[in-house]
Amino acid sequence: MTKTRVVIATPSMIDQSRLDKTLEQTGQFVVVAQTSDLSATYSKVEELLPDIVIIADSFARQEEYQCMLSLFRAVEARAVTLLGSQNLDPSSPYPSQIGSFVHSRMSVHEVLNALSSAVAAPVQAAFAPKTHPPATHPKSGFQRDKVILLGASTGGIDALTTILQHFPLDCPPTAIVQHTGQNFSETLARLLDRRCAAEVVLAETGLEMKSGRICLAGGIDGHLRLEHRGALRCAVSHGPATSGHRPSIDELFASAVPMGNSVVAALLTGMGRDGATGLLRLRQAGATTFGQDESSSVVYGMPRVAHEMGAVQRQLPLLDIGPALLQACAQTQVRFGKVGT
Repeated sequence: MTKTRVVIATPSMIDQSRLDKTLEQTGQFVVVAQTSDLSATYSKVEELLPDIVIIADSFARQEEYQCMLSLFRAVEARAVTLLGSQNLDPSSPYPSQIGSFVHSRMSVHEVLNALSSAVAAPVQAAFAPKTHPPATHPKSGFQRDKVILLGASTGGIDALTTILQHFPLDCPPTAIVQHTGQNFSETLARLLDRRCAAEVVLAETGLEMKSGRICLAGGIDGHLRLEHRGALRCAVSHGPATSGHRPSIDELFASAVPMGNSVVAALLTGMGRDGATGLLRLRQAGATTFGQDESSSVVYGMPRVAHEMGAVQRQLPLLDIGPALLQACAQTQVRFGKVGT
């Protein structure tokens, strides 16, 4: 019988040891890796493709966990929460509102039941279903001067993967700011790259923005700006936070205002207002601007503020944003109204 493959992710060596022994006693599970931090967990899950990840609840409360969940869905791994003793209600041995969970002091029978239920449960769709086929454009199908800019925060990783699955190998130069925790820049780039025909790379100063290249600022300690130095290039600056963030979407959008007519920009799901002012400035400069609609946003914060300010020409559901961005860059494109229409 093929055993179910498990990764145990917890900083507690005691919990790791107890769970390892318990899973061995079930005879149905095999621990393929044990990790003690989120970064190592991400790498092991990406490398080993386990069926289940038992992950400490302390990890699940970290900002970077959003990136982890996106990876779990991408590789069809089930996440099971490992509860700490401080989260156990004495009047109710195990809380039910968090979904699948285990505790290191559970009996073999209890652990077996919990993990078997997790395996039997359907995996949440990694990304929105491909109701639109990925866009395919012939070479030179896009206007040569067009640049795509994207900004996202809470819920943005899944939103970006949904959008980028439409981007062809020769997509217009693209720059992205995604709010996420530090130390997850490389893993986030790999996650997006595996879902996209084009190349997704980390933004760095001097990197050329060119066809087929998507430059990502996420998990870096600096602002991404665009500048012309012989060609359009990335520039990463280490100034103070803007709109409460570094990197800031507003900083990226503001840097592209001088080339407004060439810009196609979208502000996606996220808390707060970062990117709204920058998007308005871009629209006033002649850019084509989109905002994610409320029904498809995990948090309808940033796109709501942008819409209320008049920065958004069209609000669209997530599934339609990728095709709309590419259409706005195509040789034959649809133009929208000026500010105030």
